[in-house]
Amino acid sequence: MNRRLVPVAGSPFLAQRLVVFFGSTWLLISWVLVIGLKRPLLPSPETWLPGVRLMLVMAAIGLIVVWPMAAMATTRPLSTQRTLRETSILLLTAQLIAWPAGLVTTWTMPRTVLIAMTLTGWGLLAGALAAWGRCRTRPGRRVAMMACCLLMALVAPVVLWFDDSASWMAGFSPLSSLWTMASAGNDSPIAQEWIITTAVWVLAMICWFLFTSLAGCEVREQTGTSPK
Repeated sequence: MNRRLVPVAGSPFLAQRLVVFFGSTWLLISWVLVIGLKRPLLPSPETWLPGVRLMLVMAAIGLIVVWPMAAMATTRPLSTQRTLRETSILLLTAQLIAWPAGLVTTWTMPRTVLIAMTLTGWGLLAGALAAWGRCRTRPGRRVAMMACCLLMALVAPVVLWFDDSASWMAGFSPLSSLWTMASAGNDSPIAQEWIITTAVWVLAMICWFLFTSLAGCEVREQTGTSPK
């Protein structure tokens, strides 16, 4: 057997396989817990919508909270390029929830596109924060990025839980924004939803550019090498 085809512990090839495995496992467990293994007795868009909406929230929790915290829990600094590859794999896996959901609900195509873009944009932003923390040598900086991801996901939903009138805050969290968008039924997206989603994408791109090009990696700056 060619040894080059055998994954070695700690190699990017093995790590990417594990990312696919754990990402798929997260979605599968979420599906079983939220929707179950049986079809509804009277399948219709109305019966599918609650489960689909919760699945989107579970996918967002995996991308924005679980994945960044797991990525930054390691003690060995890793390059931003590796984090970008692994984040991209998870974002592609999450599309298995966003796009098929439009087939069992009354969402219009623009709304399905908006929901997929929202999930991907927030995932990219969380991945950028994880990439910056992951290539730091100080644990305190990783903890700070973990806290940013957690606050980014939970602040708006908590505020909305206690104050229903603060609906303007729904777009400032992936959980509340996806919940609101998925609940809109066959209504076409409004301009504000497109603006907020575009802003998240722009912020994510800026963060990736700064963290990969300008901020650099502490290990590379100190040793002249970049961990793969």
